[in-house]
Amino acid sequence: MEKKPYDRRLFLRTVFIVGVILLIIAPILIYNLYKLQIRDADTLQARAIAQQTRDMLVSPVRGAIYDRNMTPLALSATVETIVISPAEIKDEAEAEFTARGLSEILGIDYATILARTKNKDSYYEIIARKVEKEVSDAVREFKTDNNLNGIKLFEDTKRYYPYSNLLSSVIGFTNYDNVGQYGLEMKYEEVLKGVVGRVITAKDREGNAMPFYFEQYNDAQDGMNLVLTIDYGVQEILEKHLEVALAENGCDEGVVGIVMNPNTGEILAMAQKGDYDLNNPREITDQDLLAEILAQPKDEQSALLLEAMMDQWRNKAIQEPYEPGSVFKIITAAIALEENVANANSTYFCSGTWKIGSQTTGHCWKIYGHNTQNFAKALQNSCNCAFVEIALDIGAERYYDYFKAFGLTEKTGIDMMGEVGVIEGVHYHAESIFTNPMYGGDVSLGMYGFGQTFAITPIQTISAVSAVVNGGYLMQPYVVSGIADENGNIVEQYAPKVVRQVISEDTSDKMRAMIESVVSEGTGSNAYVRGYRVGGKTGTSEKRAKSIIEGKDFYIASFLGVAPCDDPQVAVLVLLDEPTGTLHQGGQIAAPVVGRIMNDLMPYLGVKAAYSDEELAKLSIEVPLTVGGNVSWAESVVKSAGLNVKVVGDGERVTAQYPVSGSKIPNTATVILYCGAEPDKSEIEIPDLTGKTYEQAVRLIEGTGFYMSVGGAVGNDTDEELTVMRQYPAAGDGATARYGTVITVEFYKKDNTGE
Repeated sequence: MEKKPYDRRLFLRTVFIVGVILLIIAPILIYNLYKLQIRDADTLQARAIAQQTRDMLVSPVRGAIYDRNMTPLALSATVETIVISPAEIKDEAEAEFTARGLSEILGIDYATILARTKNKDSYYEIIARKVEKEVSDAVREFKTDNNLNGIKLFEDTKRYYPYSNLLSSVIGFTNYDNVGQYGLEMKYEEVLKGVVGRVITAKDREGNAMPFYFEQYNDAQDGMNLVLTIDYGVQEILEKHLEVALAENGCDEGVVGIVMNPNTGEILAMAQKGDYDLNNPREITDQDLLAEILAQPKDEQSALLLEAMMDQWRNKAIQEPYEPGSVFKIITAAIALEENVANANSTYFCSGTWKIGSQTTGHCWKIYGHNTQNFAKALQNSCNCAFVEIALDIGAERYYDYFKAFGLTEKTGIDMMGEVGVIEGVHYHAESIFTNPMYGGDVSLGMYGFGQTFAITPIQTISAVSAVVNGGYLMQPYVVSGIADENGNIVEQYAPKVVRQVISEDTSDKMRAMIESVVSEGTGSNAYVRGYRVGGKTGTSEKRAKSIIEGKDFYIASFLGVAPCDDPQVAVLVLLDEPTGTLHQGGQIAAPVVGRIMNDLMPYLGVKAAYSDEELAKLSIEVPLTVGGNVSWAESVVKSAGLNVKVVGDGERVTAQYPVSGSKIPNTATVILYCGAEPDKSEIEIPDLTGKTYEQAVRLIEGTGFYMSVGGAVGNDTDEELTVMRQYPAAGDGATARYGTVITVEFYKKDNTGE
């Protein structure tokens, strides 16, 4: 074949065309390579992995919360999440069948579930969360019986509080995702929450898992556990008596209580009533308030409900400053002793009116005054006039220094969420004002002396008084004693922390004796507990701002008790906010509450009672069990207990007894043993013992067929001063009880219990 001649022009044209094409295509290729390899590499890789693998999260178990004895207060129970995988649902008929079945089991709208089946690209559509075992088992059975691969069940946890309302203001709660929203649950979220795990499994083009081809499992790490300083038994005692106090005194703003170990700062119990159910924290517990809110226009209800929820969650013990009233006289007295401004021989005259300067005057709670009294008696009498004089003797500069040293110008640092710090110029006076007579500093000083014109939180009050009685050391209060692992082993322990020493041990010793005399001889007598050395101080503070605005008086009645005074184990503070009954003073209504708490606490804490002869004379004795025993043995058992005995019937064995075993009755009472004879079961009208002295009550109950169980301050004062203020069962309206019933009565003072 003849070879064609070389065509240079054609060659150049071809090269040119190819070059142009390369110039156009190369940038496009380079750009796409850049986009695929660099710019969008992570996104594309993630999409590829998503197509090739299934990634599921594994929820950790939230750490538990225990009391000091490892009693569980907050736990995580196993529940399940119900999910559908639309990509694995074969057709519309299966989608409808699945939706209908789940709707019937879960009680969820059919149309809502059916709509979730439409997203065929999805493998994970949540239908229901936190499903309890009984319901999830029904879903599992429905799935298995009908071979429905599009239904999935994943294990989850749900927060559960076994004691509902107990310690609600302290523990707080979690949201639907098990994230702490309030209280310790929120404060210690990082400790409790744990770490989420993951399961990554290969899947085929149909979306089915291929675990044997590839599976990666990253374990979830369960949360750590909190161990509290709280003692469940102490908490239960506190809440029980606060509940009764609220019911009896109708406190519009509730009641608050704290129990602290004054030597360490450990909070053994903290509560307020009303409170709320930790398992249903968004449910308004005050039904009257809820009715008021629901009566408002619809567009206002959401905001009002939120406000009501926030109010019921509020922990008043650490978040609500108040005027401490005469409880604060403990602090003033301690300062005076420490600075040698007063001693046992110091005397003060009370005419019923105090005066500072030429114009400012005020009144003692006892209108006619206490006349001349020594230092200890002034505290026993809770005399405002004396404590104005004592504060002025101390002087503004020194008083203010101690006010700060007792921690009353700063947060206590308690390890809880939301402690409110008092603010200078709002809750207490600035030092420049307080120490300057030109700005009324002397007036402020005098009124600080008996606990008015400033505000502190209840936790500050009990911390400061604890420093007075524990040897002089201000302790930082705390509620978490340590962190424990899943086996209950403590991995981190928190120790008591001394903030500073405020007064000497000698002053502390003297103050313990003085506050004990307040209960044994003074206005705190209603906190008296037979067999135990209880000390304390009454307090009654007027909510002046609210009283002025609303044109009527509002009070906070309080009492702070310490026991035993020779070796303090507990300090107890109780506040009754806006009592609506006929009585409103701390000595009248708060002191009895603390007395009842102490009466239960001392035996619980293992403190042995030591009775005086006077107390033994009026001591109630527990009735022994004799039913089933022979007559002679039963008689000896009753007599050995210190009680009288009477046998009815001629049988050989005791077939019934009045009162029943475990009842507590005076040592003068007679136990009736029925030996074959039928016990008296008649109904008798209950006598009204209120207002009666001890001797009068004993005489009134004799011969009625009833027994009397004695409580309250009996054994502390003369019969004329102590009268029955409570009885159960109550009399009136023809109320009756069966023959042999024990009537529980409590004796308290009405008079000389001011402040």
